[in-house]
Amino acid sequence: MKFNHNRLKAERVARGLTVQEMGEVLGVSKGTYSKKENGKLPIDVDEFSLITKKFGIERENIVIFFTLNVSEMATHEEVYI
Repeated sequence: MKFNHNRLKAERVARGLTVQEMGEVLGVSKGTYSKKENGKLPIDVDEFSLITKKFGIERENIVIFFTLNVSEMATHEEVYI
């Protein structure tokens, strides 16, 4: 699985939150948050928890932030004859 940084940004924008506001949630500068959101810096588990809490996303729905790699998708493909 791969973290989908585009989805992270889309969820922030959809909620009308700024990079500055999200930086404040994590206790980092807006520049640092921007780098995390764009995949230039890692987001740790605690930060991800704070982000999803701010977005109001329940734990069972965090899967929206992850995508399967193509090779993983191929192994989950069903064949019907």
